[in-house]
Amino acid sequence: MKDSDSRIWLYAVSTILLMPLPSSQTEEGHHTAFHSHVRHPHPADPEQDCKFKSKVIFTDVFASSAKSPWLLCAVESAMGMLGNSSVAVLTDDLDAFSINWPQQLPNPGKPVSIPKCLEGTPLRTWLDSPELASSHYRQQNIANALRLAALYKSGGTYLDLDIIPLNKVLFDPDLASISKQCEPSECGIGFFLNNAFLSFPAHDPFLHKLMEAFVAEYNGNIWGWNGPRLVSTFYKRLLCDTSAGLFDCHKLKVLPVERLAPFDWDEIMPVLGSQPDESYGLLFNNPHILAIHAYHNVWKQTCIPLNSVFHNLMTDYCPVVSATHAASTFCQQQD
Repeated sequence: MKDSDSRIWLYAVSTILLMPLPSSQTEEGHHTAFHSHVRHPHPADPEQDCKFKSKVIFTDVFASSAKSPWLLCAVESAMGMLGNSSVAVLTDDLDAFSINWPQQLPNPGKPVSIPKCLEGTPLRTWLDSPELASSHYRQQNIANALRLAALYKSGGTYLDLDIIPLNKVLFDPDLASISKQCEPSECGIGFFLNNAFLSFPAHDPFLHKLMEAFVAEYNGNIWGWNGPRLVSTFYKRLLCDTSAGLFDCHKLKVLPVERLAPFDWDEIMPVLGSQPDESYGLLFNNPHILAIHAYHNVWKQTCIPLNSVFHNLMTDYCPVVSATHAASTFCQQQD
């Protein structure tokens, strides 16, 4: 797929949907009907079926950015790299998104109907299933399904919202198809890949088979079962199985861990929360590091320290978002 013809889609789903919550904070109303929780502000909008002309698409569903406005940093960073008109944010609540989006920047928010987006894929029937309705991680799995359906229909790149782009090479369609989140020796063959970064052409057979496996193997009560586990086990099962016909072990490039996540989960707060030194410039100007996975769940109960590495990172790559939400995002570092 040529770069000039490609669409680069970033479907940014907040990790507030992707991480497990305590039982007292589980998703509100996950036993109720799906349609009562999804707004459709513009039912006649032809773009609600996920066919957008923009090169970069983020997804902000279930008011993710309203809960953590710093997640908008990834959107502004992409806009700065590829141009304002190249970016759109698929959202099920345009009003909520617009309230938090900086008024100084063109509003990239676009309303999307999740049922229409899943129409024509193996996921549409699953959306109305009792299995989804009774899921513990219902919102997480709707978000997982949305990225697969939208990517299948339009092609391009999906990226989680808490992964801040540092280099536009990240959006090169020839870069890679999937990424590691750890080495198999560290986290096991069942979880070494993830669904935080996905890059495929439209109607790719791998994605269609992945959606079929999503439905057939669905379990809404185990965190990550239909995300990292699905991608990891499906890749292992099909790509190296010559009887599968459509796939082989060499078709899909896998992005190394350090390109998107140079720091582990338990390292991210000590590193990003520290005061920058001479290594800051070396790190963030390193052409091999294309993004920083900031792991939203790490910062849910705390603010970002002023003058920290994370603070500098945001003011460098998303200065307008940083200024707009400074009061609710940054704080004095405690000694």
